[in-house]
Amino acid sequence: MSNFQPISVTPAPLLAGKAAYSVPKTGHVIDLHLDANEGLVPPPELAGFLRDAMPDAVRRYPNAAPLQEALAARFGVEASRVLVTAGADDAIDRACRAVLAPGRELVLPLPTFEMIPKYAALVGATVRPIAWMRGTFPREAVLASITPATAMVAIVTPNNPTGVPATLDEVLGVARAARHALVLVDMAYCEFADGEVANDSFARRILEEPNVLMTRTFSKAWGLRVGYAVGHAEAIQWLRAAAGPYTCASSSLAIATRWFAEGRTVVDAFVERVKHERGALGALLARAAGVEVWPSQGNFVFAQFPDARRVQDELARRGIAVRGYPTPPGRVLMDGVSLDPC
Repeated sequence: MSNFQPISVTPAPLLAGKAAYSVPKTGHVIDLHLDANEGLVPPPELAGFLRDAMPDAVRRYPNAAPLQEALAARFGVEASRVLVTAGADDAIDRACRAVLAPGRELVLPLPTFEMIPKYAALVGATVRPIAWMRGTFPREAVLASITPATAMVAIVTPNNPTGVPATLDEVLGVARAARHALVLVDMAYCEFADGEVANDSFARRILEEPNVLMTRTFSKAWGLRVGYAVGHAEAIQWLRAAAGPYTCASSSLAIATRWFAEGRTVVDAFVERVKHERGALGALLARAAGVEVWPSQGNFVFAQFPDARRVQDELARRGIAVRGYPTPPGRVLMDGVSLDPC
């Protein structure tokens, strides 16, 4: 039993009433975790490499420069335009703190990666939601929502949780129409896309726009909890200033640098297998009565069921965890924002 008295300290006003992110617990023993869209397990050889690097990886402060230089070479930019982070969500959090504030606005197609509106709320920004349930990216609605107060437009492609992509022309159109705003392009699932989003030429092209910040991660296709941001060198400096200098562990950096240099063939084979299984699972679900399967370009399948909660619970009873969105039909709910879908 604790003898502490109730706390009399109050949180900062912008934090009051905010809950920590958590994944709902199923109450069952889970053997197969599909609810986080995690990537493959790196090969055993990397464990040996980490063992050799362990003394310095444990003792020394992290040095992300080698990985940043390798990423810069991949995308044809200067290393000053790359920042390695503790997952892509760390980069997104930094971006929100760098450009959003009370009186500034974020234009955000929904549903999307749920941490984006949370990070915006924590810095007091206003979210201007745009419905993007299915079909093409709602470019015209996004453009119509841009105002002088717009400080950021966020585009997740392929989108999470629907798997729908935004095209190169759509991203460029937004970037050019909102030169006064940072256009955050989160491409966490791009390796699994079927079209242009998966190609490095897509990334290289959007990075020619001075107000585009691309965020990506190794966690989905490469199986490592390391992310990064690429953008204008000045914007990257803002992100550096928005958080501490050593957020990514030395051990993670050591493995990521080695795996990025040597693992492309293994990762490409894994991606192709996931895309094949994604199609097979989608076709199987589509044959079930009342189930609508959306064409996904992520490493997941997004499907609507007559009773999604029951399906999720039944799978959990069998040891399989999937992500559920038990919002009433025809509605989208994200961090207090409710929309009628297009």
